[in-house]
Amino acid sequence: MMDEDGYLTINIKDRKPALNAVNSAPSSSWRVMALALLILCMGMAIGLVTLGILSVTQQNLQKAENGNLSETLNQLAKYFCQDLIKQSEQKGIHNHQCSPCDTNWRYYGNSCYGFFKHNLTWDESKQYCSEMKAKLVKIASQEILKYIKGRTGLIRWVGLSRQNSDGVWMWEDGSVFSKNMITLSGDARENMNCAYFYNGKIVPSSCESKQYLMCERKAGVAKVAELLQQEN
Repeated sequence: MMDEDGYLTINIKDRKPALNAVNSAPSSSWRVMALALLILCMGMAIGLVTLGILSVTQQNLQKAENGNLSETLNQLAKYFCQDLIKQSEQKGIHNHQCSPCDTNWRYYGNSCYGFFKHNLTWDESKQYCSEMKAKLVKIASQEILKYIKGRTGLIRWVGLSRQNSDGVWMWEDGSVFSKNMITLSGDARENMNCAYFYNGKIVPSSCESKQYLMCERKAGVAKVAELLQQEN
């Protein structure tokens, strides 16, 4: 091309290499590899979480099985020990070595029972039991009623009271007294807001009168070692 002065002008344009075609294939491959790596990582994470859940579940199942086995063994030890105690009492022996209860306390069901010949008011009796980490007896079943009736023929305070003459009879633990389970005998007049046990019945009485008492507290586990010695 000629310019105004007659010189030949040559236009030289920079030509950029066609990189798009060359780089498109590596870029596409990189994306596929990244996606595959991401999927692999997610799979590994899910696998680890699943293994963790299975491991925890297995541990919980193992603990539950061990707990159930331990509870079963404790129950068997309890029944065996209480049977031995019954046999010993028939021979005049009242404290078997397998009993988890202290001396002068009687082992029955899941509790230790103490029968004390102290003439105390109801509140004094409640305090006396509390000082020994126990409560006045609660008669919550026919089995316990039968046991207590066979154990003592004396008047003894139980953990039953009411706030006033119009109040509801309640045990120390806050549960309501059931007349379907045991008879509430006598005339519950005003100021007769505490109760004692006598001859298989619950009898209302003045809380200030003085009677013998009986306490109960939760028993520990029967002493298996003594049971094994008994067998040997």
